Amino acid sequence: MKILLAAPQDTTVLGIITGYCRVAMEGLGHSVVGFDFRLHPYSQNKLISSLKASLRPLFPRMPSPYDFSAVKSSTDKKINRSLLNLVSQERPDIVLVLCGENIAAETLETIRGQFFIPVANWFHDSLLVPSRRAFLSQLPQHYDYFFIIDSLDVLTQFPIQARQIVSLALACDPNVHRPVSLSMQERTFYGSDVAFVGTVTPEREKVLEALSGFNLKIWGKWQKKNNALARCYQKQDIYREETVKVYNASKIVLDIHTLFGREQAMYNVTPRVFEVPACRAFLLTNKVAQLSDFYEEGQELVTYQDIDELKRLLRWYLDNPDERAAIAEKGFKRAHQHHTYSSRMSLLLAKLAVSTKETYG
Repeated sequence: MKILLAAPQDTTVLGIITGYCRVAMEGLGHSVVGFDFRLHPYSQNKLISSLKASLRPLFPRMPSPYDFSAVKSSTDKKINRSLLNLVSQERPDIVLVLCGENIAAETLETIRGQFFIPVANWFHDSLLVPSRRAFLSQLPQHYDYFFIIDSLDVLTQFPIQARQIVSLALACDPNVHRPVSLSMQERTFYGSDVAFVGTVTPEREKVLEALSGFNLKIWGKWQKKNNALARCYQKQDIYREETVKVYNASKIVLDIHTLFGREQAMYNVTPRVFEVPACRAFLLTNKVAQLSDFYEEGQELVTYQDIDELKRLLRWYLDNPDERAAIAEKGFKRAHQHHTYSSRMSLLLAKLAVSTKETYG
């Protein structure tokens, strides 16, 4: 089957997920044609690209040309024309979009109605992310399938209009997320009793500040350093293989949902829930109802409900390495057997194959 994958192809979170999906689909025997809907035509101009690259470090808050409405409108029209031209040229069996915030409803309907090709979206954010509200109110209904990482219970809080909605969580790539051998120097650099990898949002910072008494290392983006955590900050730009080194070197890897500590219920788990156990690393994550769909809590990973319980569990598992290792081993087996991008793509494509047969003959 030929699949047109419309998704970023860069080092952003979604760009990395794109790579995992592509490798998984090709591993299943499908051919994949890529289309980067975030690759703006003006960015391919060498003069503009070099000018932007030289100015961005000096003026980090400098607006992008895409921030101006006239440029955005013109750019999006070119992107949509390019996508339709590629569909016409390649005639894929399926178009799979990851997010696709600037792919227009008219483009989607043309692909479905003129080319008779089913279109699916695997939306990588929670439906509750405020910045996605405009997108979610306008575009899901133009897809044959809209896959979400939340459990379907989220629809009671934020209903969306779509032909078919399926819950499909993110996953791990066993070729990347795996146990690796580290040198003593790497273990010293990447290792700690407790590691957090991710963006330090205000909600997460409150949790991390409460853990400042532990041997804690923070890897990922932050806007402003908290004095209480000054010794904990490591690198901001950390991706794929380097992240895997942190997971392998750390005694406990901490996961904190961006909604943890708020009144708002949580309906999805983070990618770390799959990536960390896949490295045979011990994961301590906040309790989410959806988690029981993937793991046996207390046996394959451990959950906390508040900061006091988190601190107690950290002390317990730091003092009990054999118990920690046994849980990590069980989580590793579960992740590699059931929670891979290959298994997710198999499910997604199977549902689309049924849709193709029923809807498009």
